[in-house]
Amino acid sequence: MGVEGGPLDRAGSELTVPHVHQHPVLEAERLVRARFAAWNRADLSGLRAVLHVPHVSLPGHRLTIRESEPDLLRGPDFRALASVESWHASALDDVDVRQSSPDKVHCVVRFGRNAADGTRYANGQAVYVVTNHEGRWGIQVSSVTLRPIGVGGADDDDAVEAATSVLRRWVDARDGDDPLALRRLVHLPFVDVEGARVHVRRSGTALRRDVIQQTAARQWRHSCVRQVHVRERSAHKVTVEAEIARYEPGGSLLARHAALVVVTQLQGRWALQVYSSFLMSSPELGRR
Repeated sequence: MGVEGGPLDRAGSELTVPHVHQHPVLEAERLVRARFAAWNRADLSGLRAVLHVPHVSLPGHRLTIRESEPDLLRGPDFRALASVESWHASALDDVDVRQSSPDKVHCVVRFGRNAADGTRYANGQAVYVVTNHEGRWGIQVSSVTLRPIGVGGADDDDAVEAATSVLRRWVDARDGDDPLALRRLVHLPFVDVEGARVHVRRSGTALRRDVIQQTAARQWRHSCVRQVHVRERSAHKVTVEAEIARYEPGGSLLARHAALVVVTQLQGRWALQVYSSFLMSSPELGRR
């Protein structure tokens, strides 16, 4: 589900779906289901139990970072939700995983919001980045998009095109060690989840420091976005999963990385807001 255009590279060749690590996937799916169960109970403590601090959320296209326990316990106002939307319960339709590693899973969810009489009044898409810190699994990043039934109906193709263009230009800017281009292609604060580690870049200075460190350590010459799957979409936010292939100076494949990227439009500008990646197992490399 949720695949736009199919798993193809730029030449149109079919690519294989990344290997899925079964035990982390089962744990991530358990947490997602526990989150929905706690939401339907209006249980703030239950919601807190499935989250990691800091918790990054995008309810729509605006980023929120909750960095403390008190912040996490200040959850949604369920009474207001019931009053404003006539919300009664949320129905979890499907959980899909295409990208996982031993310490991180990218979960994609389809759900709906229902009124007390059982009528569904909104459909939703959500993406959750679930990570393992010191033996404890939790949801690190949440991104949710709601579409009221019978309202709007735009296909958002322009948004998808803008978002995928930003991703490709950002990858090119990283290859070119171009901090000015990178700054133009991200919104601050920019959240980078490298493996299970969360980095929040709050300034252009922090981004430039990353470029310097990356340039000193890098082994690849250029990168290629080999496939893109749209996982969440609206007029102002698009989330994609992609495979980033990195090549040595001689042209040999060096590494393949799985990436989940949240691209948002703020003040008329599309840019990356969240980038979550990990090294994939690779038949070509014969190693992780």
